[in-house]
Amino acid sequence: MTANIVIRPPDLPDFAKPPLNEVVLGVQFDTPAGYQQIRAGEVWKLFSAEFPQAQELPPLPPNFETFGPQVSIVGFGGVGFSPIMSFGPVMGPLHGRFWFVSNTGDQLIQFQNDRLLHNWRKIVGQDNSYPRYEIISSRFLNEMQSLESFMASIQSQPLRITQCEVSYVNHIKPLPGEKLQSSAWLNFLNFSEEPDDFAISFRKTILSDNGQPRGRLTCDSSTAIEPTGQHFISLTLTARGAPEHPSVQSALEFLNRGREIICKTFAEITTDAAHQAWERTT
Repeated sequence: MTANIVIRPPDLPDFAKPPLNEVVLGVQFDTPAGYQQIRAGEVWKLFSAEFPQAQELPPLPPNFETFGPQVSIVGFGGVGFSPIMSFGPVMGPLHGRFWFVSNTGDQLIQFQNDRLLHNWRKIVGQDNSYPRYEIISSRFLNEMQSLESFMASIQSQPLRITQCEVSYVNHIKPLPGEKLQSSAWLNFLNFSEEPDDFAISFRKTILSDNGQPRGRLTCDSSTAIEPTGQHFISLTLTARGAPEHPSVQSALEFLNRGREIICKTFAEITTDAAHQAWERTT
């Protein structure tokens, strides 16, 4: 595959010790003509050298960001929005979802007949540092290109990508010896007394260059508890929407822009004290 290099924007906020727990890059596409689930093993072979472990899971439902009358639906990275719709019998065979997992377990590819995702995740008890977006997105681009080449070998066809998503999942924990105080980390919270728990979300529209809605940024924040009993804040920022064109390159452009929006929003909604704890550099 052609080498692809993603350059980090110089004005992007950066942290030496970000509270990241997981990063997900993903695309949804029309099921390619001629693809049958029996070929999932051939898809695994594309990636098995680096992802030798395989697991089968239930499929993810279709997920689209649309504008107009809406109801919420659960998607592969959070809550999306869709026109009101009815559901009838599913025609044709159901396709499963497969995880292709690295030996270290911190990176995996998710594949089903209409989805491809790449996850990086923090492993408890291991010092697996976040390899940075530039590395993960370059790998994901190569993975999209490999899948597109495979589907073209079945029938001459490109991937027709309908939705893209990038998600950053943060686990914000108090400093050693301190209790969790939400307002010390998130500047849009100002509780007079720390609640037992909370769950707050907001959304912003992502506009195209000509001012048309292209997708949404969703922020979900809530309290959570580790198995050890320690309380922390789960903060998930997701940019999801349609690429300008249904191509792999256009999908990468949406992901890059979504990542920029997420990073800037993260810096905007977190406190200066938090930035010091996470060693902000720019």
